[in-house]
Amino acid sequence: MSLNWFKKKSVVEDERIVNLKNKLYKEVYVLIMIICSISVIIKSFMQPEAESVWLEMLIIVGGSLYFGIRSVGLGIYSDEVEVHDQRSKIPFSKRTAIWGLIIGVIFALYLGIHSAVLYGNGNSATEIKYFLTVFIFSLIIYIPFFVGLNIVTHYGANKMSQKMSKDDDLDE
Repeated sequence: MSLNWFKKKSVVEDERIVNLKNKLYKEVYVLIMIICSISVIIKSFMQPEAESVWLEMLIIVGGSLYFGIRSVGLGIYSDEVEVHDQRSKIPFSKRTAIWGLIIGVIFALYLGIHSAVLYGNGNSATEIKYFLTVFIFSLIIYIPFFVGLNIVTHYGANKMSQKMSKDDDLDE
């Protein structure tokens, strides 16, 4: 008798159970991302030392990168884009640009509020001045950056995913 520890068992699974498990994994992933994001925001105002948020940022960025790379590598990304474009009035590329805009505004708000709280010294006029200055300059810098980054990443990932999907079809 041999030990079959590392051999994959070919068990037929119920598709409904697999889909429900995948839905649950997605919900857990979103919950972890939300908790880490809230933790980063709270810690950045309570503890101005940057070292306190590195773990949360690693979880957020690492998880997102892993998911993105795997979906492109499996050819799923381009399929999701195609399905989205068929069902939605707003194309995925435009949605990607809008998300870049939203991220840029949120980041500018965060930097503006953070500067006002840390450097305003309790003076309302100084806090407003710091907020507006940092917020406006952050908008000018980060909106084009995040919109451009999102668009370039989307197009590159979509092209690579289409290539991987075509390569996968040839293997069958």
